[in-house]
Amino acid sequence: MRMKLITLEEHWESQRVNEAAKPYMPAPVNPHKNPDDHSIEKYLAKSKHDTGDLTSAGESRLAFMDQNGIQMQVMGYGDDTPQNLDPKVAIELCQMANNDLADAVKAHPDRLGGWATLPVGDPEAAADELERAVKEKGLQGAMIHGYYNQRFFDDPIYDPIFTKAEELDVPLYFHPAAIPQEISEHYYQGQGWSELTAFTFSGAGWGWHEDLGVQMIRLILAGVFDRHPKLKIITGHWGEMVPNFLERMDQTLGRTIDLDRSISETYRDNFYITPSGMFFPAQLQLTMTEVGADHLMYSLDYPYNHPEGAQKFLTESGLSAADQQKIAYDNAAGLLHLK
Repeated sequence: MRMKLITLEEHWESQRVNEAAKPYMPAPVNPHKNPDDHSIEKYLAKSKHDTGDLTSAGESRLAFMDQNGIQMQVMGYGDDTPQNLDPKVAIELCQMANNDLADAVKAHPDRLGGWATLPVGDPEAAADELERAVKEKGLQGAMIHGYYNQRFFDDPIYDPIFTKAEELDVPLYFHPAAIPQEISEHYYQGQGWSELTAFTFSGAGWGWHEDLGVQMIRLILAGVFDRHPKLKIITGHWGEMVPNFLERMDQTLGRTIDLDRSISETYRDNFYITPSGMFFPAQLQLTMTEVGADHLMYSLDYPYNHPEGAQKFLTESGLSAADQQKIAYDNAAGLLHLK
């Protein structure tokens, strides 16, 4: 019997929301020091071409799912999310995005699910929109990209979002986003590599994963999970670098804080991890050791990523059939209250 998969970090965008948001989107930062170097533009253009299914939730997406044994994709807004726009426009655009996503899901309710987009610049409005998206539109939780206006989500002003997610018993999926230019320049640009290498180093090659991992640790240190002990957070890319340092953080940071649980206990209780299509056996072994099969789920990062062998990676992993089933399907079905 072929294994069924539920994948949780899959992306989609609304064309009408993207068009409506264009006048309000910030101008892209030009990372080039050399005006004659167009390598980044070429890279991004190719990436845009390769993600043609981003605004579609129809035949092509479903065919990809069928080819890879995916029973259900849970879709969150892609890189053009209106999440971080001024709340004066973000509230309406996020409502539009969630309405359009819910309509896409309704067309294939046994194959598609959705993460709400939230206007996080107004935390109370974001909490209200999360409730509407879950209760009225049938979405499974929310996907949050990076942070708002360089303010991390451990800031107490965001507590309404966490309170509402805990009340609704739905997870929040935190996704990496581009890091501030001054950080990129300080850490990731150098004399010995190209601007394209620096761009990638600051993003998918390292930087934004580390950045999101730092934010997850900040949530723990700030006592977010003491205030919200039933809050559930999902991160991709094998936990955004956090699992490999849990014991070290207990040994060092743990001596300086006064929390209800240790850093590692909090992480193992409240966090869930997916691979985002990074099918690397060593990462699977590490996360199995650090958090265990009960807190692992699956994702491909489609259509930004088109990895092959989604089922094969699990079936040839050496894990027990029971653990494979948990990771492939059962954990997600339970966490997201899927029928």
